Amino acid sequence: MNLVVDNLNYDDFLKIGFTSGNFLQSTIWKDFLKAQKIFFWQLIVKENSETLAVCLVYENKLFFSRSYLYSPKGPIFSKELNDEQKKEAIFLILSKMRDVTIATKKYEEIFYKLEPADYDALLPEFIKASDVQPRDSLILDLTKNHQQLLGEMHAKTRYNIGLAQRKGVRIKFSHQEEDIKYFLKLIKKTAKKNQITVHSDDYYKLLYQTLLKHQAGQLCLAYVDNKIVVVNLILRFGSAATYLHGAADYKFRAHMAPQLLQWETIKQSKELGYKIYDFWGITPDDNSKPGWEGFTRFKKGFGGQIIKAPGTHNFVYHPAMYKFYLLANKVRNILK
Repeated sequence: MNLVVDNLNYDDFLKIGFTSGNFLQSTIWKDFLKAQKIFFWQLIVKENSETLAVCLVYENKLFFSRSYLYSPKGPIFSKELNDEQKKEAIFLILSKMRDVTIATKKYEEIFYKLEPADYDALLPEFIKASDVQPRDSLILDLTKNHQQLLGEMHAKTRYNIGLAQRKGVRIKFSHQEEDIKYFLKLIKKTAKKNQITVHSDDYYKLLYQTLLKHQAGQLCLAYVDNKIVVVNLILRFGSAATYLHGAADYKFRAHMAPQLLQWETIKQSKELGYKIYDFWGITPDDNSKPGWEGFTRFKKGFGGQIIKAPGTHNFVYHPAMYKFYLLANKVRNILK
């Protein structure tokens, strides 16, 4: 095996099979990082001319001119690799990482944060960290027909879809850049209601612009009368359509618009030829995401299969600074 650094398009490799979150290693995400002026590197493990692993990594600035490196939902390995080959590829990435990212100056980097999809790729040196991207996902098999999909839903979810239809909830799919304003308005209401932290307006605007540029996403809107009460952001990559972000007006909860909006989006994704509908994050078994129970129940109401992943791990370069980083994070959370 050898490691190369380039900025070529490896989307065809990433689209082989299905890995939840593989879009985070794609050209879509590279363009999104560029739009945010975030510097990144793409590390590729090869053997002869065959691609064995793809690893997109970028820098996150910390205090005192320090930083850490991060690979969202990566590295991603070839489906042909066995356990030992995955470990060999990981070792190669770790051994070369700080050489290829020399632009960050080695003394800056406290640790490397990574999220391999395979438990087989975990090394004893890795330290489990708080998850950045969702660890576990819920997916629907869109090769099933509508009746099968409805039959595997929770009875209450099926009832709520019908209730929304009877109440006259209307659905619209949009590729208009200006419609992001409806999402931004509702995501603030959702954040306040659920006491959660969300991204900035600029983050969502740049993300949606990037998706439109790649013809990889859309907004899905639900109306009660003429008022938009739910907006979901869908990302499409490979064989999957992913429910990436959602926002709703809680005042209209009795209309069950979120359930109908999901069902119509699922049907549309199937009609467009996608094989998988990825609901993205659900709360993991260790209850490390206590605020996620509500939307996890909502997503599980549609049936589907749970996909488990190891989650976020850290590989530490400077143990002393890492301890200081953890302490500083703890203090910051207390002060919040």
